[in-house]
Amino acid sequence: MQARNHIPFAMSWWWLYCLGTDQSIEAVGTMAAAMGGLLPDIDHPKSALGRRIPFISIPLSYLVGHRGVTHSLMAVVVMLIMLPLAAFTMDTRIALLVAPVCLGYLSHITGDAMTPSGVPLLWPNRKRYTLNLFKTTSLLESVFVGVFTISVVILGGIAPSVMHNTIAQIPFMAGR
Repeated sequence: MQARNHIPFAMSWWWLYCLGTDQSIEAVGTMAAAMGGLLPDIDHPKSALGRRIPFISIPLSYLVGHRGVTHSLMAVVVMLIMLPLAAFTMDTRIALLVAPVCLGYLSHITGDAMTPSGVPLLWPNRKRYTLNLFKTTSLLESVFVGVFTISVVILGGIAPSVMHNTIAQIPFMAGR
């Protein structure tokens, strides 16, 4: 999947979570989910996030390669441990970002698992798991994400203003 599809896919996962809990849908959580949706590609210097922080993405790319450990369940477990620790030791407001970032991260791994390349879910085992539903950059990828996102918005009764205000704040989506 490409960043332009990872972002709304991650946002939709967060909205579904909010709809199923007492969590309110706010821009900060939605943006955190969107960033979590881009985070696994930090291992690729040409990714949307990698281009903005090359001092992390370039060394990481050499160390682990693309779609390696960052696209595994091990990375999710590390995040589930590290983010609450960061919240406890730094600023309690960070704790509010744990769920959206982790859900965004999981949405990314799920999205990439839908492509033929798959993901190494059980890294360091190199076996790649794939649903092989569509190719990256294909029209089908964009249609799938669009239909999924619109379905969540309509079925969840999510106000378009929440989406618009959030998307306007994300440089990758606002065309900045």
